Amino acid sequence: MPSEQAGSWIALAAGDLDRAEAQARAESRLAPTDAEPVLTLAEVALMRRDSPTALAHATRALELRGDDYDALLVTAVVHARQGAYAAAIDTLKRALRYDRVERRATVFLAVLEATGELDDRAVDKRPNCLLAHLHSYLRIYDPSQARPASRYAQRAIERGDRADDAHVTLALVHTKQHRPSRAFAAFQQALAVNPRNTAALLGAARYRANRGEVAEEYRLTRAAFEADPNEPFVVETLHELLVGKLGDYRQALAMAEAAVAHNARDAEAWWRLGQVQARLGDHRKALQGYQQAAALAPRTAELEGGIGDALFEVGRDGEALAAYRRAVALDPLRSHPHGGLGRLHGRARRWNEAIQEYEVVAMLGGGVAVGLCEMYWEAGRRNEVATCVTAVLARDPDNHQGLALLEHVRGAQRSASTQR
Repeated sequence: MPSEQAGSWIALAAGDLDRAEAQARAESRLAPTDAEPVLTLAEVALMRRDSPTALAHATRALELRGDDYDALLVTAVVHARQGAYAAAIDTLKRALRYDRVERRATVFLAVLEATGELDDRAVDKRPNCLLAHLHSYLRIYDPSQARPASRYAQRAIERGDRADDAHVTLALVHTKQHRPSRAFAAFQQALAVNPRNTAALLGAARYRANRGEVAEEYRLTRAAFEADPNEPFVVETLHELLVGKLGDYRQALAMAEAAVAHNARDAEAWWRLGQVQARLGDHRKALQGYQQAAALAPRTAELEGGIGDALFEVGRDGEALAAYRRAVALDPLRSHPHGGLGRLHGRARRWNEAIQEYEVVAMLGGGVAVGLCEMYWEAGRRNEVATCVTAVLARDPDNHQGLALLEHVRGAQRSASTQR
């Protein structure tokens, strides 16, 4: 069940469409930038078989929350009902590239119903490539759906029904069945049909990445970007490769600057610009990028954490504290803002508060930070310092702060031994 604005969705799930619609409209008036009630209105229209209204609301939900999985599925169902099969496939492709699923059981049921309706058509009337994608989605819940997905994909290839996308569907089935070589071969076949198929390019790039072939991974990812430079998922994939793996911050910066010049209301582009400016050490510009993103889209824990980091670096500690606390409120299980709070408390010499935050980072799976070891040292908790530094150096033997602190620990131990 969706966590936000659940009231209207509960009425929808209970089958009370009139109450669901009334509640969703009331929720939208109270929170006009919240996608959840808009999505409920889309589902209400979908259940009433009012496709134009359902499509309008789903489109609005996607404007409020880009690539929302549920909204994409509702959009695909509407297109399928309207006979706009190419549009339905394109929308499903956008959804299926993510490693997540819908939040609403009602959306899953709508897709299931639409698939059944298309399956029941006469063989020569079935949209094979679309059905391949629909069964590929259903395979997430039922592995046996791989068989009809593959069967429809083969028919689509034989009949020239978006054969490149059908090959990609076969590749995804092979991937989920842990047959990477077959998956790569299918991606290659897709590219033989359409060298600009971004799903095939990115799929082949993932295969190369898993083999440690970074140059090929970059070439294929860059080709996907050049094929569709305005597609958010493709742009984000290349950005992550440049920033996270290659360290090519200058190219990432040029991409982000071009994106905000193309569309000054692209919150994700402003976020990427802020992120790369932070990596380049220009924290004031990073803060500007993050604040622009925050002004254009609902705030997330990740965004608030980035704002906190930038504020910390420019010495605006009070504002940084507030940003990190907002990040924790948005996602208490995210370790990064707790680390930020630990750094702030440490700078203010609030040793115990800093220790508490760093220990939360470790409990949340963020690892033992060298900052925690330093706080133990400052608080005079010498036994814990040694254990902490040992854990840090076991994970990162070249950690300079850890090595320096280890020398302090050993020096203190030698001093104590001499005094005895």
